[in-house]
Amino acid sequence: MRASHFAQMRTEPRAAGRILNLPALGLLVVFAVAAYGGANIIAFERLPGWVRSAAWQPVDSLLGPILTWKNTTGVAARARTLVRDIVLVRTPGYTAAIENALDEVVRASPASVIAWQARAAHQLARGAPMERVVPGFRMSVLTGSHEGYYMTLRVTFGLEYWSELPEVDRRTVIRDLVGSATEFGPDRYRDIVAKKSQAERDEIRAAVMASGRGSKALLQALGI
Repeated sequence: MRASHFAQMRTEPRAAGRILNLPALGLLVVFAVAAYGGANIIAFERLPGWVRSAAWQPVDSLLGPILTWKNTTGVAARARTLVRDIVLVRTPGYTAAIENALDEVVRASPASVIAWQARAAHQLARGAPMERVVPGFRMSVLTGSHEGYYMTLRVTFGLEYWSELPEVDRRTVIRDLVGSATEFGPDRYRDIVAKKSQAERDEIRAAVMASGRGSKALLQALGI
């Protein structure tokens, strides 16, 4: 009995010691992961400077080191954005490469209004059909519905391509127009509206009035 009791007393402190060390071990793991992530970010921060200093190199040589970071947590979106910027500057006529780079940014930052706006703008600039452009426009609405600057970009786009937009997207354009009017001023759209046909101008005026916020001052600022 005594031997058994003695053995139990000797083994219990060791078990307790192991249990007490678990939180400390967990903290060490957390610190190690954080340190590793911090080292990664520091290493990535050197890349933009390297790109500037090595701008003379072929595009593939510039993109290679950056692409290794495109799936790295914490810097994936920035890495893909850097790739996009390089492709836009160095290969402005390479449509497939630009679209792929834009799609990569969207995949890394699906909640970024900037990414969706840039994608839609590029598609529009290269003459893509409206049915391919509109999804990006709608995602911009979902991801940045009340961000004033991006509201003005959507209004500019919507007024310029008014006749090509589905009715649901026209309502979004008018909502953004009246929503951003106070901060940015509706007169910024006056020149766009002035170039529209009389039928389009009448449609825009009717849509503004239907929003319930078509004040006389707003209509005058739009020139309608």
